[in-house]
Amino acid sequence: MSDAIETTDTTDPVEAETPDVIEGQESLGDPGKRALDAMKAQRKAAQDEARAFKAELDALKAQAEGREAEHAAEIERQKIKDEALSAANTRILKSELKAAATGKLADPTDAALFIDLSQIAVSEDGDVDSEALDAAISELLTRKPHLAAKQGRFTGPADQGGVRQDARPKQLSEADIAGWSPAQINEARRQGLLNDYMGIKH
Repeated sequence: MSDAIETTDTTDPVEAETPDVIEGQESLGDPGKRALDAMKAQRKAAQDEARAFKAELDALKAQAEGREAEHAAEIERQKIKDEALSAANTRILKSELKAAATGKLADPTDAALFIDLSQIAVSEDGDVDSEALDAAISELLTRKPHLAAKQGRFTGPADQGGVRQDARPKQLSEADIAGWSPAQINEARRQGLLNDYMGIKH
């Protein structure tokens, strides 16, 4: 019986270490445990704060990247608008300049080749300063007088027959020469005033 009792009193090695560990921790006493717990709490708080700071930093970075992308997109949209407006203004200027140069330049399209259109403003409503156009054309003719329209050059419509018709002497009718002397009628015929009456074609 006593031998069995002695055998059962043999303790497990793991259990034998436990009292030493517990004894070691207990040796800190309550103040030591509280200090250790406080250190653990501070460490956890520091970790939580670091994680929160990183999350906030990531959010700010994403927000900044979003604003930067939005700003870049806005710049691109404005660039497209400016280019479209510039193209429209150029078309308006060329059209107005050609109209203003007609009759002043032999070839009105030359005006756009020699005049800096960027110096002439177009209003928001698409209106062009006509005085600025006239001044620019006058300045161009001063520099390049050979571009001027030739004086006396026909600039009317293509139907020149009507112009020649208007340039003929005024024709007299039979009623107009009623009572005239033969000499007067002869003089009117010589001047071509009776061509229609006499059926003469030119």
